[in-house]
Amino acid sequence: MSEFGDLANLDIDKLLRISEDYSAKAQELQERSADLKGHAESKDRRIKVTCTVNDGVTDIDIDPRAMRMPAATFAETLKTLIHEANADLHGQLNELMTETYGADANPLAFKENQKAAQEKVEQAAAMFDRSLDEAMAELSRISKQLGL
Repeated sequence: MSEFGDLANLDIDKLLRISEDYSAKAQELQERSADLKGHAESKDRRIKVTCTVNDGVTDIDIDPRAMRMPAATFAETLKTLIHEANADLHGQLNELMTETYGADANPLAFKENQKAAQEKVEQAAAMFDRSLDEAMAELSRISKQLGL
């Protein structure tokens, strides 16, 4: 083993191809996500909300008859629709990211499933600890054999 360990065997060309591929996917995702629109409308179809990734809420369409609602109900309906439009947009973005990166590499899926990710990190840490303990035990055994 060289003094640089596995870094001496690093395939720079492969690393560059992976980096270029990831960069191209990120560019594609950015371009395609700009076209996404989240929609929501009230049950009576008198209030409609549209939002986009780049601009947030872009359109609120209110039928004049909706203005007859009590102010508190109107405000609550509008807040709910904004939330639903954002949720619709988020779902579309999640689908696009899965399509672009694959289900296992979707950054949004990772964010949404932080508990599972944390468990994987803890499993990896436990494996590392076991490997380190085994290596130290082996070094200790060799040291004793050599009388050190």
